[in-house]
Amino acid sequence: MEKFRKKGEKPAVREAAADGELCWGRNPVISLLEVSPERCMKVLLSETMQPHIKTKIISLCCDNGITFQNVAQAALDRLTGGENHQGTAAYLTQAKLWDADELIASLPPAPEPVMVLLCDHVQDPHNLGAMIRSAEAAGASAVLIPKRGGCLPTGTVVKTSAGASLRLPAALTGNVAQTVRKLQEAGLWVTGLDMDGRDTLFREDLPPRSAIVVGAEGNGLGTATAKACDDVRYIPMLGAAGSLNASVAAALAMFEWARSVGKIS
Repeated sequence: MEKFRKKGEKPAVREAAADGELCWGRNPVISLLEVSPERCMKVLLSETMQPHIKTKIISLCCDNGITFQNVAQAALDRLTGGENHQGTAAYLTQAKLWDADELIASLPPAPEPVMVLLCDHVQDPHNLGAMIRSAEAAGASAVLIPKRGGCLPTGTVVKTSAGASLRLPAALTGNVAQTVRKLQEAGLWVTGLDMDGRDTLFREDLPPRSAIVVGAEGNGLGTATAKACDDVRYIPMLGAAGSLNASVAAALAMFEWARSVGKIS
């Protein structure tokens, strides 16, 4: 395994997902070309897309030696299953993820505020993408994803995250409860989100050095994971819905941390 590197250098990696994933949409494709051009295999461009955007994407392809192809709008519609592709899509190789222990070791040292998102077997790639997008926006340092039992960073995640999954450091983990303990050993206070939490999310500020754990859709936090957390909180609600989408709950908690440490007001 590659030796641990300082900030700004490439980390040790491990492979996830399958070759030839497809992502689509103007911002995700541009982010792919700007942030991780080595992962881009080929770019598809609709004949009807906006000329200035098309010119920018072609320029990025040429700068990085990446093949691009003009295709019919209908072809992109078929490839993306009718999703809003905004006239462009790209094939990308496997996600390259940090080694989890090295990623935890690389977190900013105390007393600097730090927040990590830990996903406890999230199943829906759209939810995972939305969580990663919110994590980047709320100032998270990293996201940790179980290697089994949940979705991995695929092209759909790239699209839903608006490219944030290409920028925010991520790692695969083994046992989630064990990962909670590793985060605690690194000096982070671990807060789980669950409808049966012991206290409301908003009663007390989240600590400056925090990890936030979000459970699977429907099942919530695993029993062992909840027991391992330092605290389990719930989000108070009005109305009759009874629960929030997992990605919405994660976003609320992460932005509450950002408010608590003064990153937003």
